[in-house]
Amino acid sequence: MSEEIKDQFRQAMRRLASTVTIVTTRNKGVIAGMTASAVTSLSMAPPSLLVCVNKTAGLHPSISSTDYFCVNILRHGQDEISNAFAGKLTADQRFAVGSWGHEKSVPYLRDAQAAIFCKRATVYEHGTHSIIVGEAVELMLGHPITPLVHVDGRYSAVAPSFQG
Repeated sequence: MSEEIKDQFRQAMRRLASTVTIVTTRNKGVIAGMTASAVTSLSMAPPSLLVCVNKTAGLHPSISSTDYFCVNILRHGQDEISNAFAGKLTADQRFAVGSWGHEKSVPYLRDAQAAIFCKRATVYEHGTHSIIVGEAVELMLGHPITPLVHVDGRYSAVAPSFQG
């Protein structure tokens, strides 16, 4: 693939707005998490989603081998939490930002827009990433609906509020 195509693809993807999530897991007693925007719904039967994780990401070894993970959908104003999980902080430092629950099998953000607890169903490999399919086993929903959106390398100033 030419460098020109790679650069154009990168620029095109910067135009694709996405809701910001933090994916968390616990593997052999160790918690891990990262900010992710490559998350999407997959199926209603069974209710499932997919998460794309770079093989070089610190979360990759844990999420690709654990049984459960959580997708925490962030709300507008949770930029600081997103940034903490996107940077070079240790797991302890990351989970010190925000209000995290640890009563479940995996950590979850108590005031997330939604927390989707998933059982890992399948892992596919493609290029630099793994595609992890998770089947929803439990959900927590927050109101009102005010998603944190990321586009063109920054958080969007648009924050519509909807009652769900």
